[in-house]
Amino acid sequence: MSDVTGRILDIHADYELAPHMVVFSHGFGVERTSRGMFSEIIKALPEDYGYVLFDYYDYDYDSDSDGQIINISTFEDQQRLLLSIIAWLSEQGSITDISLVAHSAGCIVAAMAQAPEIKKAVMLAPPLQISGLSDYFLQKFGVEQKDGLWTIPRSDGTTIIIPQAMFDEIETIDAKERLLNYATVQPYALILPSHDEVLGETDYNDLALDDNISAQTIDDADHNFTGQSRAGMIEAVISWLQD
Repeated sequence: MSDVTGRILDIHADYELAPHMVVFSHGFGVERTSRGMFSEIIKALPEDYGYVLFDYYDYDYDSDSDGQIINISTFEDQQRLLLSIIAWLSEQGSITDISLVAHSAGCIVAAMAQAPEIKKAVMLAPPLQISGLSDYFLQKFGVEQKDGLWTIPRSDGTTIIIPQAMFDEIETIDAKERLLNYATVQPYALILPSHDEVLGETDYNDLALDDNISAQTIDDADHNFTGQSRAGMIEAVISWLQD
C-alpha cells in the first residue's frame, strides 16, 4: 500500500501498511514527524516495514500573528490516541507485528499507555522528570493565563496553548518510575544523546542497569540527534527493531 495522509479514527496521520508496523510517539510541542527526525527513521526502515505518524495535538492558524497555534493535550488524552492507533493496527489483517519508537515526552506517554500489542519498543532521550513545567513557562516573555489555559508564544513564531489540567497532571507523574515500570511488561531499547541540551545532565543509571532495558549512548548527539549523530541513532533504532 502506498503512503496515505488522512485520518485514522479521526486522528491526523500519515501511514503506510506493511507486515511489520512502527508507530511513532512524538515529544512535547512538536508535530508528528518530530521536526523531521521520524521521517528520516522511516526512510531507513526495511522494505517490509510500514509506519504510522500521528499528531497528539490540534493545530489552528492565528491570522493576527500569521503563526500556527498548537493546542497541547493532556497525557491522558495522548495515551488514548496512542492506544487507539495501536488498536486500529491490530485489526488490520495484513499486519504481523507492531513496534513503537518514542522520543522525549512521547516516551512517557508510551510508558504510561503500556500497550500489550507492542513487540519492540525504542525510547529516544526520555525525560526522567517532568514536574515543574509551569515554573519553566512562567519565566517566558509574553505568557498569558486565562480561563484555565496558558498561552505561550515561541521564538519560531508558533504559539502553544496548554490547559492548566496538564500542569496539574504532570505533578502526579513520576517519569522515571513509569519508565522502570514499563520495562517490567515490555523490554525496550534506551537510546541516549551524549550531550542533551534540553534535559541537561540526567542520571540514567537505574534504567541502564535494568535487565529489561538495553541502553546505548550516541556520541556527539544532542536531544534531537541532529547533525552527524542522526545516522548513528537511526542505525541503533533499526538494529533494535530487527533484532
